[in-house]
Amino acid sequence: MSEDWSIKPPLPDYVFPWENHDPKTPEEVEAFFHSPEIVVIKERMCDMGRRLWQRAYVDGNGGNISVRVAKNLVLCSPTLCSKGYMKVEDICLVDMEGRQKAGYRPSTSEVKTHIAMMREVGVNSCIHAHPPCCNAFLFAGAVPPSGINPEADIFLGHIALAPYGTPGSPETAKAVAEASRQSTVVFMENHGVITGARHVEEAYWFMENADAYCRMVLLAGLHKAPLNQVPEDGVEDFLAIRKALGYTVPEGQPLYNMSEYAGYTLGRPSKK
Repeated sequence: MSEDWSIKPPLPDYVFPWENHDPKTPEEVEAFFHSPEIVVIKERMCDMGRRLWQRAYVDGNGGNISVRVAKNLVLCSPTLCSKGYMKVEDICLVDMEGRQKAGYRPSTSEVKTHIAMMREVGVNSCIHAHPPCCNAFLFAGAVPPSGINPEADIFLGHIALAPYGTPGSPETAKAVAEASRQSTVVFMENHGVITGARHVEEAYWFMENADAYCRMVLLAGLHKAPLNQVPEDGVEDFLAIRKALGYTVPEGQPLYNMSEYAGYTLGRPSKK
């Protein structure tokens, strides 16, 4: 046998087929809420909660997590619960209006903001947290520059900034939904970050990606010199990879989200 053989394992698919489920009666909903396939999703939510807490992206009872699991049902974290110690039995179930349908603990009031993003751009899972380096930007009403780092442009796109609103309010839900048309990584002024994705771990990845990128941009600023953006055809390559991975790029989006950062004109070389 030739030694140049290889295998091609499929990528893992963590997307829950919520379109296939539509329990309606209290009895159907309760049975669905405790079914083995939903318990698996709850376990993943608790795992993401621990990871958020371990990285200090949340403190106290901060942050919340949601996953759409049926045509009219969303799992979410409870209010006033540390994400680092959240258990499977703590998870709640609400409908697409935010009305609680199952669970022994009250659901987070901010789930309506998650639902607004789900309705607007079709994401299946959302995470809200307060990663410190991201918050260093959004407290200043700012987002990091694009066109500098491949991973940031590919996975985050042009990070969106939503105007401040009271947490859990209809105004905040509307503002986040509108901002998510630009990117499903949304910085909420004076508050925190919300990410939307195809599954809950991907939503967590985006949170981690965003904070890591913000940290690098802040550290690079210590040089007191302009940051360098890649050439236009390099950014075009980033966007092609982003689209190939199934992430959207808004029609008419400019290649770069800003030309100045921290008082400096960004270095922008000509095409390679």
